[in-house]
Amino acid sequence: MYEQSEADRYQAQRSMEFALNRNLRSQEFAHNLSLLNRCKKHYSIMGIVYFIPLIIYFLVAFVFGFLTGSFTAALFALFECPLIAYLALKSFYSHKDMTLILLLATLFIVQAALFVLAPKEPQGIFKFNIAGKCSWIHLVMAVIEGSLAVWNIFTNITYHKLEEADGFPQFNERFFEQEMDKRGSAIKDPYQLELERRMRTASDAMSDVGATGQEPVGYNSSHTTGQMDEI
Repeated sequence: MYEQSEADRYQAQRSMEFALNRNLRSQEFAHNLSLLNRCKKHYSIMGIVYFIPLIIYFLVAFVFGFLTGSFTAALFALFECPLIAYLALKSFYSHKDMTLILLLATLFIVQAALFVLAPKEPQGIFKFNIAGKCSWIHLVMAVIEGSLAVWNIFTNITYHKLEEADGFPQFNERFFEQEMDKRGSAIKDPYQLELERRMRTASDAMSDVGATGQEPVGYNSSHTTGQMDEI
């Protein structure tokens, strides 16, 4: 009984603390919801801006390749652009930071390869060094994509912090209280568990007695009504 009272007082104290901090929690939820909406807006912008420079560079590399007969930059673009697009999708849909590191590494490797190969590439039928021209175009594209990747990293940092906060992703006090009620109901009170165990044990014992079908000791079923009357 004493322990039960202690549990009641503890629960009452917790309820009081929650009531006192209700206003603070509401402000926190509103702030976190604003940050989450901002992150979603940033991801939506990235979903468009990521692909525009990739498409432009891919088309320019192949058009220059067909015009000059030199497809060095086009071959790089054929492998690089789909890879960058895939890594970008993973970064702002799955919020994976490792994909952004791979994206930046891919941009750097291709840019370095184009600068190294540009002086060695034949100028083609129009005496036009496509690798040299595309290396500078690729540099502009790499700066845009790299800036987006850095922006994406900082946005992911904020998003990961919000994932650890109470109420994610709704940040609605009513939904949060419902979730807490569900979690609380899933954890039974130890006194309730002990009571259920004793009730179950008593019920099993009564069932065992009823199932034996034994008659009381000393009862003789051979005695008849007549013998009882004679007595």
